[in-house]
Amino acid sequence: MLRLGYFLSLLLVLTLACSALSAPVANPVEPVQEIPTALPQNIESPTQDVAQTSELQNSALVDFYDPARNPADDLTQAIVVAQKENKRIMLELGGDWCIWCKYMDDFYKSHPDILQVRVENYVLVKVNVSEENENLEFLSQFPEAAGYPHIYILESDGTLLHSQNTADLEDGADSYVPEVFVAFLQEWAPAK
Repeated sequence: MLRLGYFLSLLLVLTLACSALSAPVANPVEPVQEIPTALPQNIESPTQDVAQTSELQNSALVDFYDPARNPADDLTQAIVVAQKENKRIMLELGGDWCIWCKYMDDFYKSHPDILQVRVENYVLVKVNVSEENENLEFLSQFPEAAGYPHIYILESDGTLLHSQNTADLEDGADSYVPEVFVAFLQEWAPAK
């Protein structure tokens, strides 16, 4: 009987030792990534004070697609800026994977007059939509996007005014139709 007790005790100790060795690590240590000390001029820090946002280059609160950003927080900041500057809010949905999103950026660069119309009338907030973060909860408050990029025009208080399928603004090749694009921007611009 003594031998059986000894055997069971030894078995218990071995079982505990083996389970401790093979237990999954709850929080693996991730390598530290180097964080840039300065952002490019047209990219605003997510912790930047809203009082400084009136100096935004190209009137963009968020001019890049970042799966780590919280678009609800970005929209809250955009509302403050839009109300202060008598502008509307332009939410541009897309991602770095989206070729037409890149065409739109190139379009603005090659048409500074159209960029100026956007700057004078809108606060731009790009919202990431990708496999990394589809932002489904945030986007559930808006009509479904037909494709990407997709633009929502919001009043300065965040109320949806218009949902724009950007395919209607395309030239059919690899850009947008300037006259159609500027007419769209002017149609939804706030009364000044």
